[in-house]
Amino acid sequence: MTSAAAAAAILLLSASSATALPSSPEPSGAPAVGNIRVEQTNVFDPRVPGEDWWIFRVANKIHVLTRESVIRREILFNAGEPWDDLKVIESERNLRANGSFRRAEIVKALRPDGSVDAVVRAQDAWTTNPRFSIGTEGGESFLSYGLVEDNLLGYGKSVGFEHAQKGPRISNAFSYGDPRFLGSRLGLNGSYSRTQNGDQIDVDLARPFYSLDADHALGLGWTRTLGDASIVRDGAESSKYHKRTRQADGAYGLRLGGNRDFVQRAEAGWYTEKLQYQPTSDTVEGTLPANRELSGPTLGYSWVHPRYVKETNFNGMERIEDFNLGNELRTRGGFMGTATGSDIDRWIFNVSDQQGLSLGPGRFMLAGVGISGRAAGGRWENGLFTAALNAFWKTHWTRERTLVFHAEGSSGRFLDRENQIVLGGNSGLRGYKNDSFVGGKAVLFNLEDRFFFDREWFHLMRLGGVLFVDSGATAAEGSGLSWARFKTDLGAGLRLSSTRSRSGGVARIDVAYALNGGPGGSRVVVSIRGGQAFSFFASSAQRVAASPGSRL
Repeated sequence: MTSAAAAAAILLLSASSATALPSSPEPSGAPAVGNIRVEQTNVFDPRVPGEDWWIFRVANKIHVLTRESVIRREILFNAGEPWDDLKVIESERNLRANGSFRRAEIVKALRPDGSVDAVVRAQDAWTTNPRFSIGTEGGESFLSYGLVEDNLLGYGKSVGFEHAQKGPRISNAFSYGDPRFLGSRLGLNGSYSRTQNGDQIDVDLARPFYSLDADHALGLGWTRTLGDASIVRDGAESSKYHKRTRQADGAYGLRLGGNRDFVQRAEAGWYTEKLQYQPTSDTVEGTLPANRELSGPTLGYSWVHPRYVKETNFNGMERIEDFNLGNELRTRGGFMGTATGSDIDRWIFNVSDQQGLSLGPGRFMLAGVGISGRAAGGRWENGLFTAALNAFWKTHWTRERTLVFHAEGSSGRFLDRENQIVLGGNSGLRGYKNDSFVGGKAVLFNLEDRFFFDREWFHLMRLGGVLFVDSGATAAEGSGLSWARFKTDLGAGLRLSSTRSRSGGVARIDVAYALNGGPGGSRVVVSIRGGQAFSFFASSAQRVAASPGSRL
């Protein structure tokens, strides 16, 4: 087992109840909620010095303020009910997940009769976004432009178009999203994208478990893809082929019991997948993936131990980010038999578990493990084991900063030919080309010092910086990992974040120097793009299509 896997397993098995934050169950003597008041602020607040500039007033007039009904439908309690801290926290999380707000909070206001008003304070984000992005990552350049409206006419619906070029690949994409389809709890999302070699259609209709008290959920999804795909090696595409896929997935889930401190859920569904691969003139002999067809019923089980905390300046800037330090388990599996349309009899499974550990205010650890794959005729197919450990330590030494440590391990077992475990500039090793190192297993370590400047520039953006070290290694399936295989880089970067955008995410400019040799001539790699350089879980397994997990 890798060091990341061992550390994650220890944390997951630890008794975290002594350090977990309380889930705030409903107190018996809580005051009643008198009224629910909504206080809205536009994108720019004229009461704030500097935000009463004429161009900001024009922007406020152009922007359509979120409808009050959109805010109220996310509130999970009613007037007359006892004040419930957990429902308040969940309502705030729902408002932040809506994506239309820069800030959203719910506070108490005492009334003379001893009851309280729930005051919902929400400031809109700027949601009409012309998109233009040009940059490079791991030696590969990209360009994209388009227009996205994420709060259409103030109703929370989204519509967008984007043109993108990445290397020789060109795509045009259209998308639409409605989180409250026909005024219900159903969310409808759809997208269509087209490239030089094919297209993709995605449709998803889902009613999630929108709160811990939600008694049921359902999800339906359909995807069709036509186009070229590739296998990579040494930072370049080594083989190409044509891919045709169809996937349909549906599930219905129920909450089990009424314990709000340990929420259990069960689900049943059906999964269908058909994959066909055809060679092209660029297909290397022996690399064409095998066709595959699966169809059959699935069952799933999950639990959530709610221990939510709110933090800022972790993955983004300024915005509140929600983390659950309690345990979350998700399992799903099923039998894909020939009698139900599969090419051969198979079992599929996907299990994941996540656990947090509080180390004090602004400091915690978050670990996760997962295993997925298929079994047919007593043999593994496309098995994948992942483990990750993340540590966050907020400090104010010289200025506000967050120290981030990330460790992960991924290991495949009889992976499908189209699936690869990869490290490179686009998966956590910033000093190397994209997709530089390929294998059946990988280990990755990242250490970042993320620091933040106090000033808000022009009332539009915040700046920050980062110092980082990345180190990782890959090995073939069945081979061992040794120190000689590790590739390491170090560097520094600039972070920019729009204070008026809906996400509060960062754009990054990183300069990394590779301490070891790799594909490509230069040891200095500049990356300019949005988002952090690594994900909390399974950065090295991004090119692995795992067995389906829970949709709910």
